[in-house]
Amino acid sequence: MIVDLATLEPSAPELARPDATVVVGGGAAGLALALRLEELGSPVVLLESGGDARDDAAIAAAAPLNEGAVVGGLHYRGLQDGRQRSLGGATQLWHGQCTRLRSGDLAQRSWLPHSGWPLDLEVLDPWYDAAERWFGLSGRGYDDSRWAEHRRLSPLPWSGDRLLADFAEYTATPHLGDRFHEHLRTSTTLTTLVQATAVGVRVVEDRVQGVELRDAAGRELFLAAGRVVVAAGAVESARLLMLSDPEGVGLGTGRALTGRFLQDHPVVPLLEVAPTRRAWLQDRTSHLFARDARIWPKVRLAPAAQEREELVAANAVLVHEVEEPELDAVRRLAGALKRRRVPQGLAGDLRLALRAVGPTVRTGWRRWARGLSSGRPASRVRLDVWLEQVPDPDSRVTLDAADRDAFGLPLPRVDWRVSETEVRTSRTMARWVAEDLRSHGLAEVTELPAMTDDDAWRAAVSDAFHPAGTTRMSVDPAQGVVDPDLRVHGVEGLYVASSSVFPIAGYANPTLTIVALALRLAAHLADRPVRGELHPA
Repeated sequence: MIVDLATLEPSAPELARPDATVVVGGGAAGLALALRLEELGSPVVLLESGGDARDDAAIAAAAPLNEGAVVGGLHYRGLQDGRQRSLGGATQLWHGQCTRLRSGDLAQRSWLPHSGWPLDLEVLDPWYDAAERWFGLSGRGYDDSRWAEHRRLSPLPWSGDRLLADFAEYTATPHLGDRFHEHLRTSTTLTTLVQATAVGVRVVEDRVQGVELRDAAGRELFLAAGRVVVAAGAVESARLLMLSDPEGVGLGTGRALTGRFLQDHPVVPLLEVAPTRRAWLQDRTSHLFARDARIWPKVRLAPAAQEREELVAANAVLVHEVEEPELDAVRRLAGALKRRRVPQGLAGDLRLALRAVGPTVRTGWRRWARGLSSGRPASRVRLDVWLEQVPDPDSRVTLDAADRDAFGLPLPRVDWRVSETEVRTSRTMARWVAEDLRSHGLAEVTELPAMTDDDAWRAAVSDAFHPAGTTRMSVDPAQGVVDPDLRVHGVEGLYVASSSVFPIAGYANPTLTIVALALRLAAHLADRPVRGELHPA
């Protein structure tokens, strides 16, 4: 059932669940964890700071809680634009790209300080399989074997010693708040509290006691719990742990690292591409469709080349800017109908949609008969490089002493830093892509200013709304905030499920890995009964 926190009295039974795992955050990690715990028969309460993902007014009302300060030389758009307080969280803004981290991403690399996970791919692979089933993905991988699904297309001839084929696959149901709303509403075994903002985790004698809450009006309530899992994203999870400490540092024996090692995926456009074989190149670098999958061909740095040149991991995409106003109108109308909303500009979209019969038929034939995108010529083609980051303890989230939210609590202060290694990696990769395109007669290439001018590079780079690293995972509390089971070092019953636990984030879109870790944590918690006595609230 879904319950608004404002309707509960302090003595309500929903606020005393010493037998339950309380999950803070209704995004990808929180939903995957809570739903799997429910399936395994483990008592669970899900907390969401916002409300229904289909309620625009509620989303707008909660948006100020995502405010904060961005300091340093780089703008960090994801602080506000990449977060949403509602059931589904940031997945409500997500297009659904999924891919796995590879063994090299998890390995300690001598040329990258603070790299390496305390888990290897043999541990994660079964949970990746489970996460792919959870998202309804094909499970057929993300490398050049995917070309076999499109036998009419010859693969791009990347030089295998430097560049390799890469793919992302899209889930058909990215907006998890919409996907699971009816289940959450009708469930008799999973309680979902909405408009329930967690403002602190209470810990006594190194054991979690529960979560301090505020409802939409600011009323203070306490939810007693046997275990707490913070699943609020990389910015908010770190902030919540810091807010839970009177000194504003964090919780547990690794508390000093809370908020540090903030990473994202820097994205920078570096090349203007003029295809000499436009249709040939566009068909092989735009979205491809099979009966049960939509994939996007990309190119990634070969691991041997990374090591040889001491680079971070990276991939790149050719972005074809195609103007399709009629089809865009059809997509907007279909999306509004699916979500039972009246779209803005309804009359204009209806007029455009009436002109879309021809383009729709052509696009449908290409998609269903040939597995190709629309094929409408692009007005511009550019190369965007997506980068892993060197973990930097000075790239971080802290509490802002000067600026406070509606509950009077310090807002986050983000200082996102990018190193020279990321700049060098992006330019090296772009140069190699350009050489391959030219040598095979596929395109002429013009370098954009960011290829040679550092100021232009920093002006052009943007984050990908993929924050990570702020409660990093480690065996040693001196090196991280949570252990390999995602328990906060030194605190019994307190866990974190978020991209915040990634020690190094690779370049892969993080959501599949987030869900894989959440499903692994659910299995771990279901095997561990709640132990110990709760202190009174």
